[in-house]
Amino acid sequence: MASPYEQPARGIRKSSAIVNTVAAPAVGTAVTLYQRTTGGQNPRTVILRKLMAWNNTGADAILEIGQDGIDGVVAFANIIPPVLVLNGFDGEWHEDELPEVEIGNDLTMECNQDGVQVQVEVEEIE
Repeated sequence: MASPYEQPARGIRKSSAIVNTVAAPAVGTAVTLYQRTTGGQNPRTVILRKLMAWNNTGADAILEIGQDGIDGVVAFANIIPPVLVLNGFDGEWHEDELPEVEIGNDLTMECNQDGVQVQVEVEEIE
């Protein structure tokens, strides 16, 4: 049975590749997590629907998902609250556990540990 919090599909679902985090969050240290599809008549927007993370770094990690922060020109901005990924465990958050935030940019991430593996599922809306 579907959760009452799940929204009916408005776009297409896509998954990112598995991306490793880079430690020492500072200006310009965000990593691109999902690059939205460009082109068409209207630019697409992205909604984070599922977040999967695996931490085998030796320490607990604080993972932040947001936008910008890649080039140091525009500061990183969270789109959801930071999540804790315990060392030696994986974490999986589904759409009924994530705030629904629609953005018109690529998804980026920052983390306080190197090597946390992260993958997301998004819904792209045109």
